[in-house]
Amino acid sequence: MSAEKLVVLSDVHANLHALEAVTADIARRGLGSAPLCFLGDAVNMGPFPAEAVRLLASMKPAFRVRGNHDRYVSAPPGRDVLERYFRCAAGADHSAWTAAALGSAEKEWLGGAPLQASFELGGARFLCFHASPENDEEPFKPAGETVNVLCGHVHSPYAAALPGGALAVNPGSVGSSLDGNPAAAYAVVTVQGVVSAEMIRVPYDVEACCAALEARGAPWAAGIAAVVRRARLG
Repeated sequence: MSAEKLVVLSDVHANLHALEAVTADIARRGLGSAPLCFLGDAVNMGPFPAEAVRLLASMKPAFRVRGNHDRYVSAPPGRDVLERYFRCAAGADHSAWTAAALGSAEKEWLGGAPLQASFELGGARFLCFHASPENDEEPFKPAGETVNVLCGHVHSPYAAALPGGALAVNPGSVGSSLDGNPAAAYAVVTVQGVVSAEMIRVPYDVEACCAALEARGAPWAAGIAAVVRRARLG
């Protein structure tokens, strides 16, 4: 039985330096023809929102879902909602700056993705979503799923067996890791009778990304840069 491969990306967060490093690594591994699944959050918290969206769109994901940050800029909620989510006014300012940097085509691409999607690969069934099946902000908690789950949002990679025998895979974050390792993260899922996942880390020029935040006048630049460098919140 031949193996089926699936490249899984999530949480790019407008970090073009990290995304370009990941695309180069995908090509180096000979995975350029494998289907791509993108789990959302292309933008916010980074210096290159339009460029990141255009590169992702050019990669033609076979499967994709919308992240909460994609929603914040394609169909912005009230400022009070954003300030509560980011827990500061600067976060809402940054989201507004991101929205202003995007053209109508980029916003349409972001907003056109569904909250969840399902598909079959190599005889295995998959359900993908950004955070949880019905909510793009609440982290996934297993609830008896019998299909393989692909999810993002928490910026920390894992592969875990589900009670029903399937696998839950979180590829981590391309652009803003929160597991103490600043390298970009993505996953390659293999279906060959069983489903398995390889977590891949790709070093990139973190300082160039941080400098671009400042050079482009992004609100909250220092706070975002600190998180990108440390790969941790707080």
